[in-house]
Amino acid sequence: MAGWHLSEQARQALRTARNLAPGRSAAGSADPLLVAILGQWDDEHAGGPALLRACGMTADQASQLATTLLPTEAASAAVPEAEPRIIGSLRFVVDQAFRIAAEARAPYVGTEHLVVAMLWHDTFIGAHELRRLGVSHARAAEQLAGLRNRERAEQIDPLAAVEVPTRRRPGWTSWLASRPGSTRFQGTGASAPCTTCWPSCIPGSAARRLLVELGVSYEEVVRRIAEEGARRVTVEDGRPEEHPLEGWQEFRVTDQQNEVIRGRFHAVNMELGRRGVRFMFGTNVDDPEWSLVWIHPGGSGLDPREVLDRLLGRAS
Repeated sequence: MAGWHLSEQARQALRTARNLAPGRSAAGSADPLLVAILGQWDDEHAGGPALLRACGMTADQASQLATTLLPTEAASAAVPEAEPRIIGSLRFVVDQAFRIAAEARAPYVGTEHLVVAMLWHDTFIGAHELRRLGVSHARAAEQLAGLRNRERAEQIDPLAAVEVPTRRRPGWTSWLASRPGSTRFQGTGASAPCTTCWPSCIPGSAARRLLVELGVSYEEVVRRIAEEGARRVTVEDGRPEEHPLEGWQEFRVTDQQNEVIRGRFHAVNMELGRRGVRFMFGTNVDDPEWSLVWIHPGGSGLDPREVLDRLLGRAS
C-alpha cells in the first residue's frame, strides 16, 4: 500500500519482535509482536496499549500476558537498528493492519492497527489470550473508531514511497497543497499527494494534458480512487467467523514431531482448513523440551486427535 508508512512505535515494535525470537519459528509469528507492543505500555504516545486500556486491560494483565507468551529473559532483549524482515503469519498481520489504517483514514499504520489485525484472524495464541481477557475483535474495532491518533508518523519523503517514471518538477508541492484531497504528514508542513495519481496532477505533465483532453478532472480521479479503495476493503477484508474459545485441545509434541508437523502443515491445512479446522503453535514455557500444538476441529466432525495424526502422517 504505497503512501502509507509505519509509525515510529510500530516500526520499533516490529524490530523488537524480531529480536525476541531470533532464529526460531516464532520469528514469523504475531505473538512476539504483541509482546513488543505490550512493552510500550508506559509510552503515552503508543496507540496499541491505549487501545488495550480502552478495552479494559490492566497493566498487571498486560505484564502477565507478555510473560506467558515469551520467557522473561527474551522479553528484555535490546531493539536492533536494522529493518525487520517480515515473514510468515507476521506478514499477514502487517498487510491487514495497512488495510485497517486505510479504512480508518489514519495518517499512519500504528500499533493500534497491528493489535486489531491480530484479533482479526483470531488464530494466534496472543489473540486467543486477549479474548480470554475480554478484548475481542469487535470490542477493539469499536474502541479504535474513537481513539485519537497519538503515534509519531515517520517523516518520509512521499516521493520515496513509490517509484514513479515522471521527474520531480520545481514548485509542484506548493501547487498540490492548494488542491482538494491533498493530505499532510503528521508533524510536518509537507504536503503528501496521493501516490497513485500525483504525476497526473502536476501542471503541464503529459498525463494531466491527456486527462484534460478526455474530460477527466482531478476531483473525479480522487473520488474514484477513494471509492475503489473502499470497495476493495469491503470485498477483501471479510472477517472469518469467530471460533468459540471452547473446543481447543492442547497437545505436547517433541522437536522431531514438531518438524514433521511443520513440514506437512501446508498440505493438511489446505485440506482441513476448508472444513473449519484451526491450528495454533507455541513454545512450552514451563518445559522447553516440548512444543505445544492447539487444534480446534471447527465444523469438520473430526476429533482433534485425528487431526494431529494427520499432521504427523499417521493417518490419511
